[in-house]
Amino acid sequence: MTNRILKTTLAATALAALAPLSAMAQPTEIVAGLHGEPDSLNPLYDTNLPALNIYYNVFDRLATIDGKGDVVPDLASNWTFNDTLDQWTFTLAEGMTCQDGAPMDSSDVKFTFDTAMGDSTSRLGGYLGLVASVDAPSPTEVVIHLKSAFAPFDRQVSLIPIVCQEAYEDMGKEAYGRKPIGSGPYQVTNWSSGDSIEMVRFGGFRGEPAKYDKVTFKPIPDETTRAAAVQSGDVDVALLGPAQVDGVKQQGSVNVVAQDANRVVFLGFNGGAPFLGDQKMRKAVDLSIDRDLISTRLLNSAATPTAQIIAPVTFGFDSTMKPTQTDVAAAKALVEEAGYDGTPIKISYPTTGLPQIDQLAQAVAYFMDQAGIKTELDPMEQNTFYGNWFGKSFPGIFIFAFAPSVMDAHLPFYMLLAKDQQGYIFDERIDALMAKQVGETDLEARAADLAEISAINTERTIYAPLFIDSYIYGVSKDIEWSPRPDGMMVFR
Repeated sequence: MTNRILKTTLAATALAALAPLSAMAQPTEIVAGLHGEPDSLNPLYDTNLPALNIYYNVFDRLATIDGKGDVVPDLASNWTFNDTLDQWTFTLAEGMTCQDGAPMDSSDVKFTFDTAMGDSTSRLGGYLGLVASVDAPSPTEVVIHLKSAFAPFDRQVSLIPIVCQEAYEDMGKEAYGRKPIGSGPYQVTNWSSGDSIEMVRFGGFRGEPAKYDKVTFKPIPDETTRAAAVQSGDVDVALLGPAQVDGVKQQGSVNVVAQDANRVVFLGFNGGAPFLGDQKMRKAVDLSIDRDLISTRLLNSAATPTAQIIAPVTFGFDSTMKPTQTDVAAAKALVEEAGYDGTPIKISYPTTGLPQIDQLAQAVAYFMDQAGIKTELDPMEQNTFYGNWFGKSFPGIFIFAFAPSVMDAHLPFYMLLAKDQQGYIFDERIDALMAKQVGETDLEARAADLAEISAINTERTIYAPLFIDSYIYGVSKDIEWSPRPDGMMVFR
């Protein structure tokens, strides 16, 4: 890519300094550094983060989640549900077209849902386990029947990119995965494996036209390489690792833009392990952690201490709850009351995927040691770690994170706290509240139920939330772009 920084003249620089960015001419083409390369661009089969960045620009959904965490219309202009929350009717906007010129209507929606649900190898189908059937009684109406009540279903459909049936069937799923046809503001024109994915503005998009004529995603997995690429002007936007932030700021060639994420990093406890079944011991660990020090010193203020396993952008967050304050003396007293005998407790963690994870694990071990708790670090390759998580086989404490794409508390609470799911410690009150909130039609009442679940987690220290993560980007100074809390690079 041409390095615009080097080609900018002194006169243009002087004029730019006098004008706000919004008044400056924006480039018509940009390049974004992606943290990995998709396996496929077929949304029915690749639901990993690199591919999702492409989908957000190429496909539409019935509803979507905006940058504030609110559910808003997309393909559907509005929707309704019955009193029992097991039938949802979506009314589609009129005049929609696929990127090959074919009309986009309810038949495409039904095809997407039916295909995902009917193929056991479809990863997208995993999001649709509650769907019993989908009807398309008219071109602008979709009726989805659920197996049981599900209050956040309008958020759930934001996970389902709608494919164009005619193109999908003509091309076949493999070819579609190389050059998909959607109905969003950008259309994929070329994918050079290992190098780039190119998209251009789709002129037939029904909504506000795409911001750029062309967007190119370049896979750059290494954080240091991504930082160097955005500083040199080889890319215009790139996610930075915490270790790169200060250097990029000091170099000064690009803007550094931060966004509080929907991801919370926390400590989990195997309640069946020695001593960790005792609530006093878990609370001692919680009290020993200096969250402020982790945020300011270890993560360069790129994280915010928290009291909950959901972020503020997530529906159900309770703004009245405050993070646990460090109290080593109280932690020591609880350790003594628990009868702890000095047996080391393992701290398991994935070696990649979380910010400064090795240093974070060492910091947690240090804080626990100050409270008189001996530890043993247990780093794991990421796939091994996930295997242990799904298998519920961590030997002691584990460091993990959750970032619900739909920005609703139901999924993390269900996965982490509901009986017979991925947690180790359960509470009948939580199970009752989970059953209640999922059938609650009143949003305020549902939010209160979810807040009560967070309070029970704090009371029993089922998990010890550490901090809300941040996504920090290097952004070319001639680009006006705002990041999202889910980390998706969207250029609509």
